[in-house]
Amino acid sequence: MTSVRARLDEIRTLITTHADRSAPLAVEGLRLYLERAPSPPVALLFRPTLYLVFQGTKQLLLDDRTVSYGAGDLVTSSIDLPATVQVTGATDDAPYLAVELAVDRDLLAGLAAEMPPLSSPPDETVTVHPLPEAVVDPVLRLLRLLDEPAAAGVLARGVQREIFYRVLAGPDGGALLHLVRTDSVLARIGHLTRWMHEHLDTPVDVARLAARAAMSAPTFHRHFKAATGTSPIEYHKQLRLHEARRLIAIDDDSVSRIAAAVGYASPSRFSRDYKRVFGTSPALDTVRFDPRVT
Repeated sequence: MTSVRARLDEIRTLITTHADRSAPLAVEGLRLYLERAPSPPVALLFRPTLYLVFQGTKQLLLDDRTVSYGAGDLVTSSIDLPATVQVTGATDDAPYLAVELAVDRDLLAGLAAEMPPLSSPPDETVTVHPLPEAVVDPVLRLLRLLDEPAAAGVLARGVQREIFYRVLAGPDGGALLHLVRTDSVLARIGHLTRWMHEHLDTPVDVARLAARAAMSAPTFHRHFKAATGTSPIEYHKQLRLHEARRLIAIDDDSVSRIAAAVGYASPSRFSRDYKRVFGTSPALDTVRFDPRVT
């Protein structure tokens, strides 16, 4: 059997090879990242994912803290978080390399039901832990499938299932449980952030959100800010702006129509908020936005 170092070297080679190609990847839910130099800060929506770093370093800037991660780290996120990211360590000879797997909540719930009781998850929206060695082999097999599109269609989901199992069974697997549990405070906050994402054009009523979470309004506000770093109203506004940015990148519709689609009655207010968050006006931002950045 090849050594862990040899398998990691092959993973880095496969990421470099396939991230440089323009064709869509053969594995659904998989994204590869390659940066050959440090990047400027980029505003984005950091979604629930399994994020594995194999070379270089990066920072996630939230409203209330900075999360740093690099080669050999496993990063998990349990709710959508408006944030700013920045590659801090990358060169042409040693580029930043990472693998992202979209989270399938049904798959996670099924695995958790089949496994012995797992440790209680920490109340953290973003966690950074050492990558379990048991994850290296299935990640390598998943990346090898990129050269076999027909096989990928049959085998990839099973390999992804193994990856999530290995993470759940590892010493820090509890961090993923917030995505499938309903009894913890963070799980309830996560449920509401998903609801807010699905109702961008609906004004936020903090009292109603608190009732949905079975909390008093002050308690809900405190827990929400602890989880997201911001207030429910500001969080919802940032969700609207990130969705507008996505639409601007893929749609030829007018800025005013996109503003209305995400709940803004005033195009001028939309433009001011947009520039405050992204540093440029909506009309000038289309070429700068990369919807894959995480």
